[in-house]
Amino acid sequence: MAVIPDLLPVLSRGKHKNPAKGACFLEYTSLLAGEPFSDSPACVDRELAAVLRHANDLLADADRPRLVPLLGRAVGLVVRPPTAADGWAPAPGMTADQVDDAVGAYARTTVALHRRVATLFLAAIGYEPSQTEMREYDEGRDLDRFFWFLMQRPFAVPSSLRYIGRLVERLVLLHECFEDALAELGIRQPDVALREPSTIGWVQPAPARVAAPQF
Repeated sequence: MAVIPDLLPVLSRGKHKNPAKGACFLEYTSLLAGEPFSDSPACVDRELAAVLRHANDLLADADRPRLVPLLGRAVGLVVRPPTAADGWAPAPGMTADQVDDAVGAYARTTVALHRRVATLFLAAIGYEPSQTEMREYDEGRDLDRFFWFLMQRPFAVPSSLRYIGRLVERLVLLHECFEDALAELGIRQPDVALREPSTIGWVQPAPARVAAPQF
């Protein structure tokens, strides 16, 4: 069972050395999951984590608390890599061509997850990308870049305020797509004891205007 810290830091922009200096969304997530303090927790898919890091850094201080309801939801949304417990361990000097079947299966499943998430996400927002666009984002495998490209699809939003609202809505949707895709692939999420974000005591302020990002 994960160890839940008694004190949790305020969300802020960027990477931090320790919780006393603050924490971004992913660093906060690592604490909630009982992992070492990091903006790349093992319990979160790498592409989902990249989207969340960019969202955390994009939002103004006044708007970042709007991410709080999502805290902890990304935990377990990941294909677990093979371990020695699965009967696999890398041998010294092993080349890529010699990687065990378990590692190959992990890589293939992760690719399948990203592409299935992209398919579900596209269907949900009602956008049909061109073949050129799909090639640009590796058929959805490059999910972080694809997410930000799709932020202005199927139509652009007219203001920064509306952009922020869409961003929060689509982050919720992205989590839902990961949950559904993992279920379709038959991947069970690990049981992790988490502190409920609603007990942290955040107050949601009025949103501030920010410029749309360029990715």
